[in-house]
Amino acid sequence: MTFTPELCHAARILARIDRPTLSAESGIAEDRIEGFENGTADLGDNSVEKLKMTLEALGVIFLPEEKEGGVGIRLKFTGSETRRILNWEGEGGRVNQDDVV
Repeated sequence: MTFTPELCHAARILARIDRPTLSAESGIAEDRIEGFENGTADLGDNSVEKLKMTLEALGVIFLPEEKEGGVGIRLKFTGSETRRILNWEGEGGRVNQDDVV
């Protein structure tokens, strides 16, 4: 599957990830991501793959083209699963330093 600027933009919007966050997570400059999404910049294969892997790590699944339809995206977790994960992350009280080495 070819990771296009349109797929990158759609995946970022679906997952509610802004460019600064994607930039921080991927290590690719925000202006380069913007240029790629707008179709005015070519990032090169390594950076494009890094963007795709970062979006996947942030919960996006890329769907390959099939005879029923073209490429697509969806979220890794359903709305219900996302709410449960957020609830689990909020449990346990205040985060503190530990003695684990």
